[in-house]
Amino acid sequence: MKTSDADLLMLAKKDNEIAFKQLYDRHWKRLYVFSFKFLKNESEAKDVVQEVFCMLWSKRRDLEIREVKPYLFASTKFKCLEYLKKERLTVFLNQVNLFIQDDSLEKEMSFKDTQVKLQRGIDSLPEKSKRIFTMSRYQELSNKEIAHELDISIKTVEYHITQCIKRLRLDLAS
Repeated sequence: MKTSDADLLMLAKKDNEIAFKQLYDRHWKRLYVFSFKFLKNESEAKDVVQEVFCMLWSKRRDLEIREVKPYLFASTKFKCLEYLKKERLTVFLNQVNLFIQDDSLEKEMSFKDTQVKLQRGIDSLPEKSKRIFTMSRYQELSNKEIAHELDISIKTVEYHITQCIKRLRLDLAS
Protein backbone atom coordinates (compact mmCIF):
# COMPACT_ATOMS: atom_id res chain seq x y z
CA MET A 1 0.00 0.00 0.00
CA LYS A 2 1.31 3.44 -0.98
CA THR A 3 1.71 5.98 1.82
CA SER A 4 0.06 9.36 1.13
CA ASP A 5 2.01 12.61 0.90
CA ALA A 6 0.20 13.87 3.99
CA ASP A 7 1.26 10.79 5.98
CA LEU A 8 4.88 11.12 4.78
CA LEU A 9 4.86 14.76 5.80
CA MET A 10 3.47 13.90 9.25
CA LEU A 11 6.24 11.33 9.71
CA ALA A 12 8.85 13.86 8.47
CA LYS A 13 7.57 16.35 11.06
CA LYS A 14 8.52 13.73 13.65
CA ASP A 15 12.08 13.68 12.24
CA ASN A 16 11.59 10.59 10.10
CA GLU A 17 14.25 11.06 7.41
CA ILE A 18 13.14 7.98 5.48
CA ALA A 19 9.63 9.41 5.07
CA PHE A 20 11.11 12.75 3.97
CA LYS A 21 13.33 10.98 1.42
CA GLN A 22 10.28 9.16 0.04
CA LEU A 23 8.51 12.51 -0.32
CA TYR A 24 11.57 13.90 -2.07
CA ASP A 25 11.88 10.89 -4.39
CA ARG A 26 8.19 11.12 -5.24
CA HIS A 27 8.23 14.80 -6.29
CA TRP A 28 11.74 15.98 -7.15
CA LYS A 29 11.62 15.08 -10.86
CA ARG A 30 8.32 16.86 -11.58
CA LEU A 31 9.49 19.89 -9.60
CA TYR A 32 12.76 19.89 -11.53
CA VAL A 33 10.93 19.82 -14.90
CA PHE A 34 8.60 22.55 -13.66
CA SER A 35 11.47 24.79 -12.53
CA PHE A 36 13.45 24.09 -15.70
CA LYS A 37 10.55 25.46 -17.77
CA PHE A 38 10.89 28.74 -15.85
CA LEU A 39 14.65 29.04 -15.66
CA LYS A 40 15.86 27.27 -18.82
CA ASN A 41 18.96 26.25 -16.85
CA GLU A 42 19.61 22.73 -15.52
CA SER A 43 21.85 23.76 -12.67
CA GLU A 44 19.56 26.51 -11.43
CA ALA A 45 16.50 24.25 -11.74
CA LYS A 46 18.23 21.60 -9.61
CA ASP A 47 19.26 24.26 -7.10
CA VAL A 48 15.69 25.50 -6.81
CA VAL A 49 14.32 22.01 -6.10
CA GLN A 50 17.08 21.41 -3.59
CA GLU A 51 16.35 24.71 -1.84
CA VAL A 52 12.62 23.95 -1.69
CA PHE A 53 13.23 20.60 -0.03
CA CYS A 54 15.90 22.02 2.30
CA MET A 55 13.46 24.70 3.39
CA LEU A 56 10.73 22.09 3.83
CA TRP A 57 13.00 19.98 6.02
CA SER A 58 14.25 22.89 8.11
CA LYS A 59 10.73 24.26 8.71
CA ARG A 60 8.90 20.93 8.76
CA ARG A 61 7.70 21.30 12.37
CA ASP A 62 6.34 24.84 11.89
CA LEU A 63 4.64 24.56 8.50
CA GLU A 64 0.92 23.90 8.26
CA ILE A 65 0.52 22.28 4.85
CA ARG A 66 -2.89 20.99 3.75
CA GLU A 67 -1.89 19.65 0.33
CA VAL A 68 1.76 18.70 -0.16
CA LYS A 69 1.93 18.64 -3.96
CA PRO A 70 0.39 22.12 -4.55
CA TYR A 71 2.55 23.49 -1.74
CA LEU A 72 5.73 22.10 -3.33
CA PHE A 73 4.81 23.48 -6.76
CA ALA A 74 3.94 26.91 -5.33
CA SER A 75 7.22 26.99 -3.36
CA THR A 76 9.13 26.00 -6.48
CA LYS A 77 7.40 28.67 -8.54
CA PHE A 78 8.23 31.40 -6.00
CA LYS A 79 11.82 30.21 -5.71
CA CYS A 80 12.11 30.34 -9.53
CA LEU A 81 10.76 33.88 -9.51
CA GLU A 82 13.38 34.82 -6.90
CA TYR A 83 16.10 33.42 -9.17
CA LEU A 84 14.75 35.33 -12.16
CA LYS A 85 14.59 38.59 -10.18
CA LYS A 86 18.13 38.06 -8.94
CA GLU A 87 19.30 37.28 -12.48
CA ARG A 88 17.64 40.40 -13.89
CA LEU A 89 19.15 42.51 -11.12
CA THR A 90 22.58 41.03 -11.81
CA VAL A 91 22.24 41.72 -15.56
CA PHE A 92 21.08 45.27 -14.85
CA LEU A 93 23.95 45.93 -12.42
CA ASN A 94 26.45 44.52 -14.91
CA GLN A 95 25.08 46.84 -17.59
CA VAL A 96 25.33 49.81 -15.22
CA ASN A 97 28.91 48.87 -14.33
CA LEU A 98 29.84 48.59 -17.99
CA PHE A 99 28.28 51.98 -18.68
CA ILE A 100 30.15 53.53 -15.75
CA GLN A 101 33.42 51.92 -16.83
CA ASP A 102 32.95 53.04 -20.43
CA ASP A 103 32.00 56.53 -19.28
CA SER A 104 34.97 56.85 -16.93
CA LEU A 105 37.33 55.51 -19.61
CA GLU A 106 35.96 58.11 -22.03
CA LYS A 107 36.36 60.85 -19.42
CA GLU A 108 39.90 59.73 -18.63
CA MET A 109 40.84 59.77 -22.30
CA SER A 110 39.27 63.20 -22.73
CA PHE A 111 41.08 64.46 -19.64
CA LYS A 112 44.43 63.15 -20.90
CA ASP A 113 43.80 64.69 -24.32
CA THR A 114 43.04 68.04 -22.66
CA GLN A 115 46.20 67.78 -20.56
CA VAL A 116 48.30 67.19 -23.68
CA LYS A 117 46.72 70.17 -25.46
CA LEU A 118 47.22 72.36 -22.40
CA GLN A 119 50.89 71.40 -22.08
CA ARG A 120 51.47 72.08 -25.79
CA GLY A 121 49.82 75.48 -25.38
CA ILE A 122 51.97 76.31 -22.35
CA ASP A 123 55.11 75.16 -24.18
CA SER A 124 54.28 77.47 -27.10
CA LEU A 125 54.02 80.59 -24.89
CA PRO A 126 56.75 83.22 -24.96
CA GLU A 127 59.39 82.43 -22.33
CA LYS A 128 58.52 85.28 -19.92
CA SER A 129 54.76 84.57 -20.12
CA LYS A 130 55.36 80.86 -19.69
CA ARG A 131 57.45 81.45 -16.58
CA ILE A 132 54.86 83.80 -15.03
CA PHE A 133 52.00 81.42 -15.83
CA THR A 134 53.89 78.43 -14.39
CA MET A 135 54.73 80.33 -11.21
CA SER A 136 51.07 81.34 -10.84
CA ARG A 137 49.34 78.06 -11.67
CA TYR A 138 51.83 75.32 -10.80
CA GLN A 139 53.89 76.87 -8.02
CA GLU A 140 50.76 78.63 -6.72
CA LEU A 141 52.53 81.93 -6.08
CA SER A 142 50.47 85.08 -5.74
CA ASN A 143 50.78 87.88 -8.28
CA LYS A 144 52.59 89.94 -5.67
CA GLU A 145 55.12 87.13 -5.00
CA ILE A 146 55.76 86.68 -8.73
CA ALA A 147 56.21 90.44 -9.22
CA HIS A 148 58.66 90.55 -6.34
CA GLU A 149 60.66 87.53 -7.51
CA LEU A 150 60.90 88.72 -11.14
CA ASP A 151 61.28 92.35 -10.19
CA ILE A 152 58.31 93.47 -12.29
CA SER A 153 55.04 95.22 -11.46
CA ILE A 154 51.92 93.36 -10.33
CA LYS A 155 50.11 94.84 -13.36
CA THR A 156 52.68 93.21 -15.66
CA VAL A 157 52.12 89.86 -13.95
CA GLU A 158 48.33 90.27 -14.32
CA TYR A 159 48.72 91.20 -18.00
CA HIS A 160 50.87 88.11 -18.77
CA ILE A 161 48.52 85.75 -16.94
CA THR A 162 45.48 87.21 -18.71
CA GLN A 163 47.17 86.88 -22.11
CA CYS A 164 48.24 83.29 -21.34
CA ILE A 165 44.73 82.28 -20.33
CA LYS A 166 43.22 83.80 -23.49
CA ARG A 167 45.74 82.01 -25.67
CA LEU A 168 45.33 78.67 -23.87
CA ARG A 169 41.55 78.88 -24.19
CA LEU A 170 41.95 79.29 -27.95
CA ASP A 171 44.40 76.36 -28.08
CA LEU A 172 42.02 74.12 -26.11
CA ALA A 173 39.02 75.11 -28.21
CA SER A 174 40.71 73.92 -31.42
